[in-house]
Amino acid sequence: MTISKTGKTKFGVVGAGLWGSFHCKTLNALPGAQIAAVCDLDPNRAQAMQKEFGATKAYTDYRELIADPQVEAVTVATPDFAHGDIVLAAIKAGKHVLSEKPLATTLAEAEKIAELAAKSKAKVMVDFHNRVNPAVHAVKEAITAGEIGAPLHASARLSNTLFVPFELLSWAAKSSALWFLGSHAVDALRFALNAEVVRVQAMKRHGFLASQGVDTADVHLALLEFDNGVIASLENSWVLPRDLPLVFDFRAEIVGEKGSLAIDTAQNGTFKKYTGAGLRGGDMLGVTPAAGGRIGGFVMEAIARFVDAVTHDLPVLADAADGLAVTRVLTAIEEATRTGGAVKLERAR
Repeated sequence: MTISKTGKTKFGVVGAGLWGSFHCKTLNALPGAQIAAVCDLDPNRAQAMQKEFGATKAYTDYRELIADPQVEAVTVATPDFAHGDIVLAAIKAGKHVLSEKPLATTLAEAEKIAELAAKSKAKVMVDFHNRVNPAVHAVKEAITAGEIGAPLHASARLSNTLFVPFELLSWAAKSSALWFLGSHAVDALRFALNAEVVRVQAMKRHGFLASQGVDTADVHLALLEFDNGVIASLENSWVLPRDLPLVFDFRAEIVGEKGSLAIDTAQNGTFKKYTGAGLRGGDMLGVTPAAGGRIGGFVMEAIARFVDAVTHDLPVLADAADGLAVTRVLTAIEEATRTGGAVKLERAR
């Protein structure tokens, strides 16, 4: 357990974007946490984050934040491709670390992180927040209880509108919907099915986004075979129309021997708004209202689980081995799109 003399564990947050703000809001809401430092490559963003959330210090170099003796735990909310080095440095420094997904975008880097994490006494968690998404959790409970019998096949769609690659992410060309969204979807399937992917086939389309100035894949479509026999289709697209009610669309269905389960967490019509721009909706599960001392929605809840793990020595929601398993699947999907053939996955070492 890590508790300072003030009774609060001191955290450092790396990355001053949207998700970094979620980290800070959660840390400020929980009585056992304190923001000791924030970090961003842009000094103006770092200082703005420091001022908004009351951090003690602001850095522009993550290595300085990790070396700060006041920082006991580190959360990483940088772009997809910029997690690995920070996570590795934090583990080597003996700091607890929470990484946004994906854990790493290369298999070699993910394997190195998992190896070090297994030897470390520090808590290492990957923020696969759909593990506390009420809809995904309900699916897992139903499968575990045997309500649909043995699962046979499944489908998952986690895709974004054009707003995300063109406006939300300045670094979209350095990632893809596969890494940005597929990491969540693959882990949600692994979690719900309690199974691992053993073979993949995949195709991607590339051209439209590139023609508009964002050089990355439009969509990845994959078939996943799990070790329990389930086969699943997976869609991760960044070209859904802008006029969808929400910027994301998350749906999944699992069919079993005795029944089926389905979720639709985005376009379900729980909240509808018409103010001149067509139908608009709201995320009724991920980020919800909360008062002081509490958090709202499963996005914040997942971050809070890391705080619980550090301050009360509890298990993390998803560990480095989970992060490695997902990176292994995503790199196999990329290989399958290049070769046009099926790719068998190597087992964890």
